[in-house]
Amino acid sequence: MNANRHRGSTAGVVVGVLVLALVGGGIWYFTSDTFRTRVDANMKQATKWTPENIAADPKNYLNYVEAETEKAVMSLKASKIAVAQNRAKLTQMRDDSQTQVSVGTKAVAELLEKYKAADAANVWPVSFNSQTMDKDKTKLTVVSLTKQVSAQKETLTKLQAGLQNLDNQDGKIDQAMASANDQLMQVKANRGLLEVNSLTTDLKDKLVSMNAAMTNVVGVASENTGVVSLSDLTAQSAAQVDSTEFDKILANSK
Repeated sequence: MNANRHRGSTAGVVVGVLVLALVGGGIWYFTSDTFRTRVDANMKQATKWTPENIAADPKNYLNYVEAETEKAVMSLKASKIAVAQNRAKLTQMRDDSQTQVSVGTKAVAELLEKYKAADAANVWPVSFNSQTMDKDKTKLTVVSLTKQVSAQKETLTKLQAGLQNLDNQDGKIDQAMASANDQLMQVKANRGLLEVNSLTTDLKDKLVSMNAAMTNVVGVASENTGVVSLSDLTAQSAAQVDSTEFDKILANSK
């Protein structure tokens, strides 16, 4: 019984010492610049592929680069597909928008001509698109169609910008894919050099430079490429009209 109490007491003392050490270390980490710098340096050396760690274990470093690059390649291929899918959607939306602008512009011009002729002769209603329209409805329709055409033109500008953005993303993906393939070739070549040569300074420098190149490839692969919000490109056409707006449209058509 006494022995158990003794062991329990000893364990409690050990736990207490560890807690105090952790608390004390935490305080030192945040209050001492030199202590924090040393801890950070040791953590980096223990968890990162530093030049020293690369030199110490070049074979496993090459395995790490190869695995990370292959994962990046898979991500880039997925992004390539996403870009193609979004381009198809935006291209269709652009074509539809261009058609609506063309049809709408023609309809406004035709209806304005009917309005002018009817107003000059004071002969109402007019016939348009299988409908009969009195003077007020004609004015309402002209203003409404003009607003819709204007909204579609804004949409068309956004769609063209979206397609340009996809082209830029596609270019970045192609560059990253080329870099990734070059990286994988370098991995194979450097494996061969390691088999026949000891780690020279030149080879160590090559391996270290691979780290930065791989980081860049992985960074591009992790971007949210190919994603364009179609809802952001949806036009909002106004339904409210008034005589002032119509008068402006009529004046500009003369």
